Amino acid sequence: MEGFLAGQPLVSVIIPVYNRKDTIKKAIDSVLNQTYQNIEVLVIDDGSTDSTMDVLNQFKGKGVLVFKQDHKGANAARNLGINHAKGEFIAFQDSDDEWLPEKLERQIAY
Repeated sequence: MEGFLAGQPLVSVIIPVYNRKDTIKKAIDSVLNQTYQNIEVLVIDDGSTDSTMDVLNQFKGKGVLVFKQDHKGANAARNLGINHAKGEFIAFQDSDDEWLPEKLERQIAY
């Protein structure tokens, strides 16, 4: 499956999150700032009880799809993301991690 950039496969980036209001913005920004741009970003809120959803709402209209589920754990959140993913490749990002800008570009080239 190819995305909107001709010849470049679509990468679905799945980010499970649970109560990470202090780190999720940087994690998502590091994905959106990739040099490889043919991506979709799926964030799965795993029943957060803090203000994580307030942070996620800041990304509405910026190409970030947000799904919410009852608290079932990170693996269940990843599986929900996979079920909604459209990409040829899947990449997992932790909600407290930041990617270097060329991470996906280097992986796709490999």
